Amino acid sequence: MGFNSLEFLVLAIVALTGHALLDGKPLRWWLLFMSYVFYGWGHPWWVMGLLVASNILDYTATMRIESADTEQVRKFWLMTSLIGNLGLLVIFKYSGFFMQILNRTFGLASLDVQLPVPHILLPPGISFYTFQTMSYTIDVYRRRIKPTHSFVTMATFVAYFPTLVAGPIERATDLMDQLEVKKARTPQHLINGMTRILWGLTKKVVFADWLGVFVHGVFAFPEAAAPLEIWLATYAFAFQIYLDFSAYTDIAAGLANMMGVDFLENFQWPYLSRSIAEFWRRWHISFSTWLRDYLYIPLGGSRKGLRRTVINLFIVMFLGGLWHGAATTFILWGLWIGMGLALYHVARHLGWVGGDDDAAFTWKDTLGVVVTFHFICISWVFFRAASTGDAFIMLRRMLWPFTNAPFNASTPDLIRTVIMVACVGMFHVLRGLNVAFRWEKVRSPWAIGLLWGAMAAVMALFFAPVQGQFIYFQF
Repeated sequence: MGFNSLEFLVLAIVALTGHALLDGKPLRWWLLFMSYVFYGWGHPWWVMGLLVASNILDYTATMRIESADTEQVRKFWLMTSLIGNLGLLVIFKYSGFFMQILNRTFGLASLDVQLPVPHILLPPGISFYTFQTMSYTIDVYRRRIKPTHSFVTMATFVAYFPTLVAGPIERATDLMDQLEVKKARTPQHLINGMTRILWGLTKKVVFADWLGVFVHGVFAFPEAAAPLEIWLATYAFAFQIYLDFSAYTDIAAGLANMMGVDFLENFQWPYLSRSIAEFWRRWHISFSTWLRDYLYIPLGGSRKGLRRTVINLFIVMFLGGLWHGAATTFILWGLWIGMGLALYHVARHLGWVGGDDDAAFTWKDTLGVVVTFHFICISWVFFRAASTGDAFIMLRRMLWPFTNAPFNASTPDLIRTVIMVACVGMFHVLRGLNVAFRWEKVRSPWAIGLLWGAMAAVMALFFAPVQGQFIYFQF
């Protein structure tokens, strides 16, 4: 059930109605029920076989961690929780990938062994809610939070339907208290929430999906694409994935806002970044900070010298790439980002770069933004390509563009894509210079109505012919 489907519209209306009428424990049961309906739509066994099993495991583990008398017992229950959750993730997401690797290894070793490759339907969002529930157990173990004694509250935190399938990956310190006690909603909550939902839908069904039409045509047949087409498709995908993923976040945050719940921002105009390190702080923030807090820092972070810092960055980004999917392309994407982060840390260590990456954007930063953007675009080739072979074909054509005609696509497709990429890029620049329109500042009822009507009209008139699934649903 996608956010851009009629079924979800009905579910959201029913969920919001129940939220308005209920309070206390009945409200938490209602939200949990609606979250299970959302996740189990079409595949009810995902709820009982995955979500409920994970909830029971982590609730039991956190209760035992809290009551344990020795550190050994606390570690036992922590490891039980982590192994259980990661075990489910490995079985459903990576078992086929690992079997293929073993079969290739046996083939290279001239061993006549072929293991069966399982074909298991991947439950949507399993990576997201696994990381969310793991962070809760780890924080309880670290004594950063006390575990809730309400199974319903804990289960609702993990399964909360706005964040369940594609995040943001919320922490218990930020979300659980908001689910435990119903906050008084103001008309501004409802207005901001609805505005953000409409804005997210506009980004998705108009811009992201139209860009996706051109991107799919080029990436599906890279050997037939002209060099300039590949560059344009790479730029288009850079903005498609940003618009698509941030649109999901906007809709999720808007729904939560209408229920009096606030999320931390998941994107901060990442293509205005002046370095790869700044990009990683602005892109998918809930994921990048999760990797920092639960993997990079425990490995030693940057506290054990430059060599160890570089090793830690490559380990973290290798696993970050693998988190996205069981494919070599995602691993190469992670390693490319890891290389960029490592080079940045080396340059900082040698004093070649400096300054405040978080300072306001100015025209002086243009070169750094352009270089960083193109470094990220190279990574998106690996991320989007169907195989490593396709990725290297595209990169070779991009970097050695003296083959084939400049374009093979139809003129209308090219013009539409160029205009969309230019518009989104310009809006980024205007936002960086603090001159872009901000709907959050709109207060007049007439202006709000006009804004809502304009977004609805744009969606009705210019929606893409192919309404694609949100990209991060597959993770």
